[in-house]
Amino acid sequence: MNMSSSQKPPGSAAPGKKSDKAPGKTNTDPVRRRRFLQKCLGVLGGIGSLMAAYPLIRYIEPPPEAEGSSRVEIDRASVPPGTSRTVIYRGRPTIVVNTSEGYIAYNAVCPHLGCVVKWERGTESLVCPCHGGKFGTDGSVQGGPIPGPLNAVELSVTDDKIIIGA
Repeated sequence: MNMSSSQKPPGSAAPGKKSDKAPGKTNTDPVRRRRFLQKCLGVLGGIGSLMAAYPLIRYIEPPPEAEGSSRVEIDRASVPPGTSRTVIYRGRPTIVVNTSEGYIAYNAVCPHLGCVVKWERGTESLVCPCHGGKFGTDGSVQGGPIPGPLNAVELSVTDDKIIIGA
């Protein structure tokens, strides 16, 4: 076979130089691979950012308008003196308490972190189990990191029923 010096058989390198191709491997462009990986990481980072931002947006966003029954009736016998009962009124938990002064009702969602308050019979106060905040029977703040009082809910009492939202 007669070849000139400018023609070399495939796979042969110039003297003193190594071949770029390893036997049996194809030459892939490392820049294309790097760009592909950067784009994949960018997409994954964007998805991760959205997943992290979603709960923050939901926390800041005001709650939807309350739905549900605008009037709830419960038996007076179901709330003996010194006890409480939680019902759902307009889509939110509402606590009805039979105190020594009579029946009271408040939106049971703590204004601090949104936990549901419970009645503590011994201290005659409403207590948030999440952070130990306390409310008086008038809904006022008695302690804890609470930004404001509980929202009172209108109620009326008949002979045998307690009507919330009357």
